[in-house]
Amino acid sequence: MHMKGYILRLLADRGQMWDYEILDAVSAEYGVTGAYWTGTVRLTLTDLYASGLLDELDATVDPSRSGGREKILFKYAVNAFGRTRMAQSGLLGARS
Repeated sequence: MHMKGYILRLLADRGQMWDYEILDAVSAEYGVTGAYWTGTVRLTLTDLYASGLLDELDATVDPSRSGGREKILFKYAVNAFGRTRMAQSGLLGARS
């Protein structure tokens, strides 16, 4: 499954998650690590949020969760519009 689809499925299945939790899940699923992939996941989340598929529920700064740097961390959840679009595209119920 493509990464955007995986992230949407992950959030639909697990509910609200912090961006670093999503990054950990993507890293484990796809076997990728490093700054490039961290940026890719964060950019994908920004894209999904800007597209109206995700809601931003919370934000915090926690250096212990962002590699010792002060970065803003976000908590996301799939909203009703996101679930509708997932159903229309076949992502709800898709497992591969």
